[in-house]
Amino acid sequence: MADMSTAQDLAAPTSNRRRGTPLFRNAYALMLNTGISAVLGLGFWLIAARYYTDDAVGQGSAAIAAMKFLAGITALTLTGALARFIPVSGAATGRLVLRTYALSACVVGVAALVFMETLDFWGPSYRFLHGPFKGLGFIAAVIAWSILTLQDGVLTGLRSAFWVPVGNTAFSAVKLVLLVAIAASVPTSGVFVSWVAAIAVSVVPLGWLVFRRLVPRHVELTVHTARPPSYRELGCFLAGDYTGSLFALAVVYLVPVIVASQISSADNAYFYITATIGGTVELLAINMGASLTVEGAHDPERLGRNARAALLRMVKIVVPICAFLFAFAPRILHVFGEGYARHATALLRWLVVGALLRVVIELYFAVLRAQSRTAGLAYLQGGLCVLVLGSTPALLPPLGLAGVGIAEVASLSVIAAIAAVKLFGVLRAEPQRVSQRTS
Repeated sequence: MADMSTAQDLAAPTSNRRRGTPLFRNAYALMLNTGISAVLGLGFWLIAARYYTDDAVGQGSAAIAAMKFLAGITALTLTGALARFIPVSGAATGRLVLRTYALSACVVGVAALVFMETLDFWGPSYRFLHGPFKGLGFIAAVIAWSILTLQDGVLTGLRSAFWVPVGNTAFSAVKLVLLVAIAASVPTSGVFVSWVAAIAVSVVPLGWLVFRRLVPRHVELTVHTARPPSYRELGCFLAGDYTGSLFALAVVYLVPVIVASQISSADNAYFYITATIGGTVELLAINMGASLTVEGAHDPERLGRNARAALLRMVKIVVPICAFLFAFAPRILHVFGEGYARHATALLRWLVVGALLRVVIELYFAVLRAQSRTAGLAYLQGGLCVLVLGSTPALLPPLGLAGVGIAEVASLSVIAAIAAVKLFGVLRAEPQRVSQRTS
């Protein structure tokens, strides 16, 4: 089946071939998911800004940031491994997914418990989480979010990323409805409660789909090409990728927690919604990178060609979006309220510049994962983590929210310069050269 598919791809016209390859089918599904999530997500925060006070929005966004950070300790850090090894796991795919879910639930559950025990350390934005009932609810939310995040990686690894936007659309729509429905009855924590309550809408039906239909189909289609990884291979990959992903987790999700602990709840509302807009653009590059990793695992010899095609598509999509956001930043933020435009315009523009740098970085990271060269990945992500976490607390007090954006762009510029030099050789490589490097 794989050989016939490749032959048909090569025989098709170039435009059709590119449009129909699994790389772009997966990538377009993930980008569609990003677009839908962006529209519904911004709608969520727009309604939150209208129905809730700035302090309530700030507290809710702070709790969501903490939930994402804690869940990401395993969810964000293991999605690269799922994308890399599901394509070749064959009959062991179901066990791989189940064990990943179980490991994630145990680890993030403990992490969430530690967070609740140190709640006073994290500042006033988290005070509303005090109490045993709220604490247990928060721990359950962290576990559920970790599974939801891993589920996207599973679907991508199964070449079924079409279902990612379906699940996330249902999740986004339900949380938006709940946000309005409980505004009067839960005025302080309604933002967080509506977010958490909607998770089951995506996790439960897609979980059934994965284990009842998609995994058996994947096993059948890869029965002749599967090569389940050994424990040593998994260990070597995770030693680099997990370590590097922990650094990436700190950059993406720990920074909002740190910022929330140092500013007022109202200022955190301005920061979090603006960071959500900027982060949505970055997701476009991250999603294309995830698809490239999957295809690189399936067909290492075409990695260079797929990387060139992915870069071209990323530039065509991301650059116009960034130009629009940069030019109309004040008007976009003014939709949420005058305070957002006044306090966060400079931050959004800096984050847009950072999103452009992410294109180069995430493409190179995807190549490293496809080649199982995770030691280099860990070094680069570790360097980025040190730069961001070192510069953000230093620039936030004197420069305000714009200082967070400046810190990110300065840090990303260093890593992007290194990645660009390394990536150039991969983009120029002929199929045989790429194949030799991955052997």
